[in-house]
Amino acid sequence: MLTSRSRYARWLFPLLLLGMFGWTFSGPSFADGPSTQRPNVLFIAVDDLNDWVGCLGGNPDARTPNIDRFAEQSVLFRNAHCQVALCNASRTSLLTGMYASTTGIYANSLKRASDVYRSATQMPVWFGENGYRTMCMGKIYHHDHGKKAYWDEVGPKTLRWGPEPPDGRQFTKRFGDAVQDSLAWAALDIEPGEMPDEQIATWAKTKLEQDYDQPFFLALGFYKPHVPLTAPKRYYDLFDREKLTMPTVLENDLDDVPEIGKRWVLDRSDLIAEDAVQQYSPTYRRELVHAYHACVALVDDCIGQTLTHLRNSKYADNTIVILFSDHGWHLGEKHHWRKWMPWEESTRSLMAVHAPGVSRDGSVCDRTVGLIDIFPTLAELCELPPPDQLEGESFRHLLSDPQGAWTRPALTSTKAGNHTVRSERWRYIRYRDGSEELYDHEKDPNEWHNLADHPELAPVKQRHAEWIDTLTEGEIIE
Repeated sequence: MLTSRSRYARWLFPLLLLGMFGWTFSGPSFADGPSTQRPNVLFIAVDDLNDWVGCLGGNPDARTPNIDRFAEQSVLFRNAHCQVALCNASRTSLLTGMYASTTGIYANSLKRASDVYRSATQMPVWFGENGYRTMCMGKIYHHDHGKKAYWDEVGPKTLRWGPEPPDGRQFTKRFGDAVQDSLAWAALDIEPGEMPDEQIATWAKTKLEQDYDQPFFLALGFYKPHVPLTAPKRYYDLFDREKLTMPTVLENDLDDVPEIGKRWVLDRSDLIAEDAVQQYSPTYRRELVHAYHACVALVDDCIGQTLTHLRNSKYADNTIVILFSDHGWHLGEKHHWRKWMPWEESTRSLMAVHAPGVSRDGSVCDRTVGLIDIFPTLAELCELPPPDQLEGESFRHLLSDPQGAWTRPALTSTKAGNHTVRSERWRYIRYRDGSEELYDHEKDPNEWHNLADHPELAPVKQRHAEWIDTLTEGEIIE
């Protein structure tokens, strides 16, 4: 049995049933003691989705009516963050309820999984051991469903990233001597239903039409907007490329970033180091922004199909729905494209939760929760004993009282020894060589001005540094 650092001291006292706001479902409460029927769980993960959705306001051109509608029918966590801004490491933390500093998983390589990770209780296994029928299709683990043994049922295999362009083009673009093998886009002339995410939504609808003699844990992992940025042409046609709002990029944004962070941006194998930020032409940047919007619109459509089917099903009143993204994504901010960085665009995740009879739907919560907190929250919502390994905190009380107390910042790691903590006002980054960044989100939401060298803010840095030391205790730095 693993030793817990989770601060899972006790269960919160049950909360009285609160009225539902904006959700068309009504149903039994799971807040008033043991239930005769435990709630189902619809667990929806989206790959590489940042705050470019209407309800988070990251970009005014976003077309996400279905995600926005669900945000109005749930509690929207506007300050949620991943624990590592990379697919495999983020999902490992989420599905085990442990920090990367405990598992040793900071990257996408599965071969480096530590003994701690292998001995951990995986979330779907835990649900199965507690009487749930577990089902999965799409990307929940880094390699889709992970081990088949984790699930009672897995959906059919798909093309994962979708069909290649009909003209046979490979997903490669060239810029001088630099080669991009993933930051490519294509508007596909294909029929509805040919994209993997569409197939996941279709499969999910068939699962919601079936009868079960036990509660279910249904996990759906949508692939887009992960690169390559391919989507059916009809989603591209929703946008006028020339009128899209481009991210505002500060020309000298990296000047006050410590050398480690600066090199992470500039020293890229697919870019020419010192001229890296010049390799993306204005035309290509606009194309990528257009493609990202199209892919987000595609996944929003698929999420909408799934949620509409749930709403019209017999499971509507007895299903917890959690919708989240595994991490964020840069589209040029801080001169970076993709993810993995310790800054806001990489760490911030979409998260919204609807729990029948518990969540104060139509509310927003600005507490700095992490994806690591999902596992203990589901344990409490489903009235199940949590594994001892969990290092997150249940935010169940925030579902009924979104302005309730929450004392802990969100921790995100970028390689061993490099950590950032996000509180409601501040982001503090400490690199393994001791260099620092500090940003005041009340005055500087773009994180353009590093305040780490301001002596009057030393107490702010100290408080946040103490959280890093507490939450990463025992980390091995090679």
